[in-house]
Formats: sequence, structure tokens, C-alpha cells
Amino acid sequence: AFPAYLESRIAAFYERAAAIELRDGRFGSLTIGGTVSPAGGNFEEPVTQGTLKVVGAFHGLSRARSDARRYPAIDPLDSWSKYNGIIEPATVLRLRRLLRHGSDVRQMMTVVGEEGTSIGDFTVALKADFFDNCYLQQNAFDKVDAATPAERQQFVFAKVVEVIDTDFHFSDKAEARRRMFEVADLFRNWNFAATDSDEFRQWLDKIDQFIAQARQPAGV
Repeated sequence: AFPAYLESRIAAFYERAAAIELRDGRFGSLTIGGTVSPAGGNFEEPVTQGTLKVVGAFHGLSRARSDARRYPAIDPLDSWSKYNGIIEPATVLRLRRLLRHGSDVRQMMTVVGEEGTSIGDFTVALKADFFDNCYLQQNAFDKVDAATPAERQQFVFAKVVEVIDTDFHFSDKAEARRRMFEVADLFRNWNFAATDSDEFRQWLDKIDQFIAQARQPAGV
């Protein structure tokens, strides 16, 4: 059994995280990143619930994403943050809805198959995968992709949204898959290029060309 004061003890621990002023007048901050491993993945158990009530952000690790080698293996649909981000909240909400819609389509496809899915839903799933693979995931072994400055995150995010907002006119699912894989490859290579390098600009030019071509009216 858990003691009645469990939640207050957990809160008292996390309250130590704060902005601080040192004795020499310098300012800094103390961040606490706690780890909770609930038995059987049960998020309703008292320690997990007591922690979720007081923390400012939650990164939910996913066994499925880890098995699929999608790193970091953090489920974007389960995770959240109370802190102000660097992206417009409305845009973040819109992209979360895309991920949710894409996840629903993928689950539906396990039942009805790809042939039982409309080209519209199939494209949504591909766009959700593109956002996940090219923006949310990162390669910790690459010196560029391992840590990305906020300015670059915003710039790349805006370019990702351009692709997602493009109204593609795919003739069939094979073309949809081929074209979305093509632009995903462009972004993955771009992610490994140092900011402001010639390679960075070259990949950006190729991405812009892809978007411009995709936005041309059919038959042009």
C-alpha cells in the first residue's frame, strides 16, 4: 500500500526545480528529469499519477516505437508539455491532429488493408509518417542532428508544414508512396547538413523545387 502523503512528497521533490540566483550574483536554473516505470505500463498507479500532477512536461516512452527503431522512442500522442514552445500553439495542435488521424488510418489499414483505404486517407497517413520521420525523430549519433538550435528547428518546421499543406494530386497509392518517400529522403539528408553550409543550401533548393513542382496544377 502507498502512504497517504505520497503525492505531497513527490510534489516537494519536484518543487526544487526552479530558476536560481547564485551567491556571486549569477542566475541559472535547476531542471529535474524524473523517471517512472509503472509495473505493466499501468499509468493509473499512484506514483505515476502523483508525478504527472506536478511535472511540467511528460515524455511517454513507447515500446512499439522502440521496436520499430524510431528514436527517440517517445510517443508524440501521449507526451505533452505545459511550457511555452517555439512553435505557434495552433500549428502544434494541427500537427498533433494529423498524427492522430494518421495513426487511426494505420490502425484501420491493419483491418481493411491498403486496398480498402481511400487515396485521401492513405495520403494523410503518409504525411503523418513524413512529419514523424523527418522532424520528430533524430539521429543522436550525427553531430548535426543530435542537437538542433531553436532557430533551425523553427525553419525546418515551417518547411515541413509547407509539404504537409501541399494539396498533392496523386494518381494512385504507388505514386503517393513514391513521392512522399522522395521528399522524406530530401529532408533526412538536409537534417544532417550543417546550418549555412553549401550542402544545407543545396538540399533546401531541392526541397523547394519538389514543393514547387508538387503545387503545379495537374497536367502542367
